[in-house]
Amino acid sequence: MSSPQQRLPREQRRDQLVGVALSVFATRGYRTTSMDVIAEAAGVSKPVLYQHFASKQELYLALIDASATHLNSSVQSALESTTDPHERVRATYRAYFDFVISHREEFAILFNSDVYEPEAQARIRALREQSASHIVDALQSFTDLNDSEARLLCRTLIGTAEVVIKQIESSNDVDIDATVNLLTQLSWGGLQSFATK
Repeated sequence: MSSPQQRLPREQRRDQLVGVALSVFATRGYRTTSMDVIAEAAGVSKPVLYQHFASKQELYLALIDASATHLNSSVQSALESTTDPHERVRATYRAYFDFVISHREEFAILFNSDVYEPEAQARIRALREQSASHIVDALQSFTDLNDSEARLLCRTLIGTAEVVIKQIESSNDVDIDATVNLLTQLSWGGLQSFATK
C-alpha cells in the first residue's frame, strides 16, 4: 500500500486505485462503500482519488468495464482454442468456472453486486449480451440453428452454469474438473443432436 506522499505515475496510480477499489467493493458492496473508505484503503488522500475518478459511480463503472473485458476475453479465448464443438463446450465451462474461482472479486462486481444505478446495470447487461453472442456464434458454427433457437439454447447453457456457480460459491469441496466433465457430458448430449456440420 502506497503512502499519500509517494508519487506514482498517473496510470500506475490509477491501476492501484482500481485494484484497491475492486477489493473494497467486492467485500463491502457498493452501497456501503464510500470514496473515503477507498481512499483510506489505498493510502491516498480523497483529493488524489478524485483526480482519477469524479465519483463513486465512475470508479465502479471502471471496475465493471475492466472485469467484463477480462471475462469476455476468457470466454472468447476458450471458444477459439479449438474447432471441435465438443471441446469448445468443455473449454467454455472451464473458462467460466476458472474465472469464478480465480477472480472472485471481479465475479462479485459483475454478478453479485448490490448496485442499482441504470448505467451500471446497462453495462452488466451488455456484458451478458456480448458473452452470449460469442456462444451463439459457436453454436451456429456446427448447427443450422437460427438466431432465436441458438439464443434460447445459449441462455439454457448460461443458466446451467450460473446454477452450478451458486453451488461452487456455497461449498469449498466442489471438484471443478469433475463438474466441468459432468456439465460437458450433459450439454453435449443435447447439443450434438443439432449438429449438421
